[in-house]
Amino acid sequence: MDLIALNRIASGQRGLFTRRQARASGLSPYQIRHRVRSGQWRQVAPAVFAPATLTLTPSVRDRAVQLATPGSVLAGPSAARCWHIPVPDSRPCLLVPPHAHPRVDATVIYDSLKRSDLWIRDGAPVTSRPRTIIDCLRLLPERAALTLLDRALQQRWMDFDDLTEHVRAVVGRRGAPRLVRLVREVADGSRSAAERRMVGLLGRAGITGWTVNVAIRDDRGVIGLGDVVFRKHRVVIELDGWAFHIDPVRFQRDRERQNRLVAAGWTVLRFTWRDLTDRPGSVVATVKAVLNA
Repeated sequence: MDLIALNRIASGQRGLFTRRQARASGLSPYQIRHRVRSGQWRQVAPAVFAPATLTLTPSVRDRAVQLATPGSVLAGPSAARCWHIPVPDSRPCLLVPPHAHPRVDATVIYDSLKRSDLWIRDGAPVTSRPRTIIDCLRLLPERAALTLLDRALQQRWMDFDDLTEHVRAVVGRRGAPRLVRLVREVADGSRSAAERRMVGLLGRAGITGWTVNVAIRDDRGVIGLGDVVFRKHRVVIELDGWAFHIDPVRFQRDRERQNRLVAAGWTVLRFTWRDLTDRPGSVVATVKAVLNA
């Protein structure tokens, strides 16, 4: 019985080991059962064990169900944790071949995986970061999916080409209609989708006196087009839609334009996509407060 070798194996698997690995280290079926019954070990997934002192975090449970399912790959929220992408779903998620029959408590994606979409992270097979994001967009609640896509584009975890390529690959599958909607919204322009949401918020709140896409000038000429402009109050709303600062040149140009607007006597309000989707009440309250002031 070589417990040192078993501990070495477990150290590369988040403290976990399988029944087969325990048997290969010289433990008999009786010795395995005895350690579980005595409380030294506990079973975390079918035929997967851990020392009783191991803390069962979501990442540990992810690895346990993956070890319990030969040929599986960590995917969706489980893969997101491997890539250090924050997601609100702690349930394990696996990708398995189409005709597999996993017997674990997990969200299961039945699919074949391209070689470029298979990575190894911390010793575990996981989906690539773009594929991970795509699967999360399909599985997460709508609001969480919007937030994730916004952040993924901003942080350059994926680009628009990655998005469209993976969407084409999942047409006809679970979550595909939502992905198609997201692609259409992103392709429509980083500001126009946000502009439509802003106009909708203003209309529902009964706020009037605004115009969209208005040219604003100073003594040097045209500063640019204001997204939503209240001429009477000299207030302009600038909207930062999907991944607005993914382009450094555009980011710098927007800041220079804002400085010119302020110097010309305009009050500038900036709202992000997340402001419009997650905090619409706060957006309306801010606009009303500035107009009333």
